[in-house]
Amino acid sequence: MIQSFFKRLKNVINPTPRLIVYGDIHGCLKELQALRKKIDPLKRDIEVSVGDFITKGEDSIGVIDYMIENNIYAVLGNHEEKLLRYLKHFRLDEKNMIKLNDDEKKILKQMRKKHLHYLEKLPVFLKFGDITIVHGGLENGMKLHKLSSKMIQKILRLRYVDENGHFITKIGKAKKRRFWADVYDGSEGFVIHGHRWSKTVHIHEHAIGIDTGCVYGHKLTALVLSSKYDYRIVQQESFKKKSDILEK
Repeated sequence: MIQSFFKRLKNVINPTPRLIVYGDIHGCLKELQALRKKIDPLKRDIEVSVGDFITKGEDSIGVIDYMIENNIYAVLGNHEEKLLRYLKHFRLDEKNMIKLNDDEKKILKQMRKKHLHYLEKLPVFLKFGDITIVHGGLENGMKLHKLSSKMIQKILRLRYVDENGHFITKIGKAKKRRFWADVYDGSEGFVIHGHRWSKTVHIHEHAIGIDTGCVYGHKLTALVLSSKYDYRIVQQESFKKKSDILEK
């Protein structure tokens, strides 16, 4: 399905460089390093994270350092956005209703200017021809060139839509709740996303989900696009013992 879609695209990317997109990393530095070793990126290749590369795992700061050192781009995930929003309230001396867990507090304590600068520069989406990379998902009718703050929050957190195709929360009640990619019409290109983790890669007509739960003891996934006719999925097993992991 995914290959047939790529063949229909008018403008993806040239055969070189490759576009390499990583699923949710969540502080799993060792797995990211091992996955990159399998892929063996060239300097001209473009590497992108779908966001949520921090929190939950063992070395979030190490992941940011590694991404900076290796020129890995990223889009904003809801976990990065949460920390940035917390810091914004703190700087403005506003009442801060955002509650941080111990891991998030540890990350903020370890964070230096270069880490914060990297996070603050993250875009909500990246486009490469007809390929669009976001963290969560898109509602039909969204226009990426004109996003309100409310739309941005939806893009970061979207999982399910109601019978009218509108965003609902994960625990929201709807008679006909659907995963957004099941009904997405492709109007903003073929979407590569993370956010909703699964043990397997989820391929839809106009989207692919590549968060395969590395931080929960499963796999870290990369989608490697060499051209619109050539792609492969590369994965790295988690080094964690599943018995030691509490899924959150």
